[in-house]
Amino acid sequence: MAYGQSGYLAIHFQDSYGTSNVDSAHYIPLVSESVVEAVGQIVENNMYGRLAESPYHEGLHEISGDISTEAHPIYLGTFFKAALGLTTVTAQGSSFVHEFLPAAADWDEFAAVPPMTLEIHRDAGSAFLYYDVLASELLLEVAQGQLLTAGLTVLGGRFGRQVAVTPSFHAGRPWTWDVVSASFDGSAISDLRQFTLRFSNQLGAMYTLSGDKVPRRIKREGSQQVAIEGTMLFQDQSLFQEFLDQSEKRLLLTFAGETVAQSYQAQVTLDVPKLRFGEFKPGLSGPGQLEVSFTAAGVYDSTSSYALRATLTNTQPAY
Repeated sequence: MAYGQSGYLAIHFQDSYGTSNVDSAHYIPLVSESVVEAVGQIVENNMYGRLAESPYHEGLHEISGDISTEAHPIYLGTFFKAALGLTTVTAQGSSFVHEFLPAAADWDEFAAVPPMTLEIHRDAGSAFLYYDVLASELLLEVAQGQLLTAGLTVLGGRFGRQVAVTPSFHAGRPWTWDVVSASFDGSAISDLRQFTLRFSNQLGAMYTLSGDKVPRRIKREGSQQVAIEGTMLFQDQSLFQEFLDQSEKRLLLTFAGETVAQSYQAQVTLDVPKLRFGEFKPGLSGPGQLEVSFTAAGVYDSTSSYALRATLTNTQPAY
């Protein structure tokens, strides 16, 4: 009998598209994963003088699915690198400050972002290897009374197997909801109840007449997008007025966690230099405290040269 609690997932960043790698494991504690390989079915249209359907043929292979974890100061950097790309690392005492920005160019001619090998053991037989897998979307979500969660939507690739190993995990704790601080245009936002950020690379698998049934390339099918939504208590009309004015101002979210090295905190800051509200919906829904839901977009800022920046402080020297 296989148990989910006895499985594991490791992310290995590849040196090149087309070649799996199992030598740089980042073991990720999982909430859930749904990575699968789909095999398309081609049914002939030819008629063979019978009522039964025509023969089947093997079609396109595609790997896709989602990975979800409660965001940990070390593992979150792996997700950021996969979806955004690592730009700088700066030593700060015994800790390190990592800056992640959306890629300004494709990783190479075959892959839009860094290709990965996903090693997934499901407590039955060999570990599954999904390689030439790319991060199409990054999801970050926190709600009152909960932990910060992180997710990746992946797209690939190729499949193999290898002998399962014993995973190892870093010490440390995920961020809790009560360590979050938020501001809009420099003014604190104290009444957020739920917040979701979704960064999308809008990737698509490209197949060619190259003698293979797996993607030849995984490239972009649209622009990078930063989508934000949430709910807050409706205490005044200041943000509602920003919505009416269609202003574009800086949103900062900071998660300050436990002390990790020489009094430095495990911290992540999300910087959206231009946030533009798309919907802001106050409405009476009962006799209790009034909540408002909103959606917004992170707009590219030509001065900062990004639409989203993630800055992560932890004890990991490199990714």
